[in-house]
Amino acid sequence: MESIISNVIGVLIGALITVLAARKYYEKASIDLAKEASELKYLNELMLRGMENAGLAQFGRDENGNIKGLLITFSANVSCESSISGNLSASDEEKI
Repeated sequence: MESIISNVIGVLIGALITVLAARKYYEKASIDLAKEASELKYLNELMLRGMENAGLAQFGRDENGNIKGLLITFSANVSCESSISGNLSASDEEKI
């Protein structure tokens, strides 16, 4: 009976150690991921502003100045030209 109790206590202590170590690891990973995402967002914003300043793109923004979408503008010029030429002739039968 003692061995069963000691085995259960050993499993519980092992589980507790595992949970604490995993929690610490995942908290650190979460902080690192948030930092990486923030850096990537900054770099992406920097690239998009560079494209906009170079005249390569135009972006829609919200009230805080955050980019929300790409504005697509276009224009078209249509021109048309037509000419007709010909020779008028009449045969003897058609003359009046």
